[in-house]
This record gives sequence, structure tokens and C-alpha cells, in this order.
Amino acid sequence: MSDFKKRQQLSWEGMFYSIQRIDLLIVSICSAGMYVILETVKFLAERNLSVSWYLKTAGICFIIGIIINFLSQICGYKANEQDYLMCELENNGAKSKKDQSKIKKYDKRAEIFSNLTSKLNYVSMGLLAIGLISLLLYFLLTY
Repeated sequence: MSDFKKRQQLSWEGMFYSIQRIDLLIVSICSAGMYVILETVKFLAERNLSVSWYLKTAGICFIIGIIINFLSQICGYKANEQDYLMCELENNGAKSKKDQSKIKKYDKRAEIFSNLTSKLNYVSMGLLAIGLISLLLYFLLTY
């Protein structure tokens, strides 16, 4: 029983920690990239110069990366929530078939949300990388 109590506590803490992990870096870097792009577009507009597709690509990647990162945060929270609910039933000595069915349901949902969180994190990291590469290429090829 104490193992499930510990796991339940970790799941509870994970619901809050999942909002603060590496995803904060992704949002910060994408936001900084957007700032650089907007300042560059402002500079180009003042001089009546065209905006390169490198900048447009980077901006789109940064914005979509932030949105997908927020979605991954929601999925991470839901995964921990479902795991917490499963552990709560286990800790209460769930013996009936109905309780066992709920445990399986919570466990399956937690796994689905966890897998979705991982996939969304990889997509947002990929978009961050594409955005940074596009921005870098713009400055390397332009100046």
C-alpha cells in the first residue's frame, strides 16, 4: 500500500511540475525568436525592404511551436491526473470489478495522455529547431 501512496504523491506533484519543465525553455526561446523577427520586420518596413520567406517560416514555426507546447502541457497535466485517480482507487483498496475496471480505464488514459505529451513535445522542439535554423539562415545569407 505504501508504494501506491508514494506513487499517488508523485502523481500529484507531477501535475504541477509538468507545467514548469523543459517546456518553459521552448516557450521562452520561441518568444525570443518572435521578438527578433518582429524587430527585423520593423527594420525592413522602415526601409521598404521585403520580408524573406526565411523570416516568415521562422515566425510560423515559433508560433505553432508555442501553441503545440501549450497543448502538450494540458496533456501532461491530464496524464498525471489520470494516474493520480488510479492510485487513489488502489490506495482505497479497490477490490470490486467496477473499481478494477475504473483502474484500467484511468491507467489507459494516463498512458494515452503521456504518449501524446511526448509526441507534442518532440513536435514543438522540432518546430523550435526549424525556426532557429530559418532565422539563422536569414541572417547568414542576408548580412
